[in-house]
Amino acid sequence: MSDETARAVIVIVTFGSSVEQGLKNLEDMDQMVRERFPDHDIRWAWMAGSIIRKLARASVTTMFERRVPIKGLDEVYGDLRREHKTNVVVQCLLIMPGLKMREVLGHRTDGLNVKFGYSLLFDPRNIQRLADALSSAFGDADTAVILCAHGNGEYPEYNAPFLEMDAYLRQRYDHAFVATVEGPPGVAPAIEAVVKLGASRVKFVTLMLVEGDHILHDVMGDGPDSWRTLVGLPATNTTGLASNPKVMALFLDSIADLLSQYVLRSGPAPCQP
Repeated sequence: MSDETARAVIVIVTFGSSVEQGLKNLEDMDQMVRERFPDHDIRWAWMAGSIIRKLARASVTTMFERRVPIKGLDEVYGDLRREHKTNVVVQCLLIMPGLKMREVLGHRTDGLNVKFGYSLLFDPRNIQRLADALSSAFGDADTAVILCAHGNGEYPEYNAPFLEMDAYLRQRYDHAFVATVEGPPGVAPAIEAVVKLGASRVKFVTLMLVEGDHILHDVMGDGPDSWRTLVGLPATNTTGLASNPKVMALFLDSIADLLSQYVLRSGPAPCQP
């Protein structure tokens, strides 16, 4: 087996996005991965079949300037088997542990030597690391900060990291809170805290990988139930975390650790004494 065949392929697994800015966020991450690991083949796999089909109906089958094929994980695994590339690092580009991460782990990997990088908050230490990485965007105390997470309403136990992050922020800052679209803590406690704070404006810090429909509509939309409307203050928002080098460094370090577990041999194995 040649070094090129043995060298691990990096597969980034994303939910995906059909929003222009969301795709730009993912492309920013793609650039960071390629810069950090220039000698590796970088591929992407999408989890959202509905988005893949939606884009296909619009004749969109690739993403990024380098035209990466939009495929599901099973398709990517099939390509690698046909190409006899068996060493694979699969990094889940997900924030919270839960059903999506389990879905990634549930795909058949027979014939492949796969090492997995889990969702960011699967490691409890990353709760504080992520909060600290975002703190430079908080601004002055006159600006209330709401970190906008997706969450899970059907399985609220998966929201435990967001509750822990909210407690951590409230201890360290007077003006930063976590809110979720689905499941606890929801948005009401954060809005109540902002009102009590008496801030003159609010900044929504995106705690999702992409600036997609949830940020555009649930958070910053014009409807009566959008977070911007409910808080009733001048509002701005940050873009998706996939464009944030400090946050993405946590994923890149995970990939580097997984790659270090492979041993490449460019020649015959040494003779045993």
